[in-house]
Amino acid sequence: MISLNNLVVEFGAGAGAVRAVDGVSLEVASGEVYGLVGESGCGKSTVLRVLAGLNASYRGEVRLGGQALPQKRDKTFHKQVQMVFQDPYGSLHPRQSVNTQLMEPILIHQLDNAHTRITGALESVGLSQDFRFRYPHELSGGQRQRIAIARVLVLEPEVLLLDEPTSALDVSVQAEVLNLLADLREARGLTYLLVSHDLGVVAHMCERLAVMERGRIVEEMSRDRLVQADVQHPYTKRLLEASDALGEGRAVVEAGR
Repeated sequence: MISLNNLVVEFGAGAGAVRAVDGVSLEVASGEVYGLVGESGCGKSTVLRVLAGLNASYRGEVRLGGQALPQKRDKTFHKQVQMVFQDPYGSLHPRQSVNTQLMEPILIHQLDNAHTRITGALESVGLSQDFRFRYPHELSGGQRQRIAIARVLVLEPEVLLLDEPTSALDVSVQAEVLNLLADLREARGLTYLLVSHDLGVVAHMCERLAVMERGRIVEEMSRDRLVQADVQHPYTKRLLEASDALGEGRAVVEAGR
């Protein structure tokens, strides 16, 4: 479903240019959940932004469903591929009702059955129709992220790009949102590319993952290898050790199975 070949992204020019993504190549099968993991600044979110069409300044090849994508994407692409951002406080307009924000993509793509799409999307994320006319300040963090997920579901996409979708939430609701995403993927046959710094989240959600360091993929592995701590690259070993030191580590990864 997703294929990247030698993706390069640079910011700035000349001697001051920073290479944020340096020759990244990966493939994600249809219906798969694939993880990109690494510390902040390693380039993983930049990869998502390129895939989403939010960063058109890149070199390399990006394919969706076997078809090469132009740097400027059309509406058909944006209906097929949607992104859920890290911060539900920032991704929702504070002065627009939930109904208005769910209606916006429907109007942009000139889709019919707006009422059915909105009610179905809310139901899919476990929210009642009472939420349609509420405002973001009236919602909890978990409810806001559910609304953000509902907003992409109204378009019935095939691919979701998930940029740390639970890191801004309280620990008590993180598992609820992750389980919701897992259920939606199974029910709708979705393909996920998930970015996270949390190895527990990756182990819970992803069949395969790639570890990024300084813009490069340094290791690719299955979830089973991660759970068994069967890692080869020194950077991946340091990530596991850091997770252990924070109390996340093996216990969280094991729970993710």
